[in-house]
Amino acid sequence: MFGDAPGRFNIEQDLELQATNDSKSLVRYVRHPLEGKEVQKHISSGKSPTRLGLSWNDRLSFVLNAEMQIKRLQFLDIVKDRAEDQGEAADEQFDIDFALMAGELGQMLTDLIEVLGGEEQRVEQLDAA
Repeated sequence: MFGDAPGRFNIEQDLELQATNDSKSLVRYVRHPLEGKEVQKHISSGKSPTRLGLSWNDRLSFVLNAEMQIKRLQFLDIVKDRAEDQGEAADEQFDIDFALMAGELGQMLTDLIEVLGGEEQRVEQLDAA
């Protein structure tokens, strides 16, 4: 494969590679193992990832695109199962689900920002300090 994901992230089986030259050729893998020489060959030939399926801590899965946007966010069963065991009434269950999922998403975003190199500071903020 082309590498392991840092931190608590895992690379899943979705990947889109695009050539950086004028051809803009595109290769897309969906639910396909990314190990092997084929993917490595595309990367070696100059294609760069534009979409990458990732999971975080076996709790969330998502696709990260070249603009650093998170797409197809999905909470995995372990989070849902844990939430279902904690409440009885529908409104209680909603509150519990929301709190658990918001907490998980917050932790994932913190980790994602860290592995991507941290937050970008704007020049205006630096001048004001």
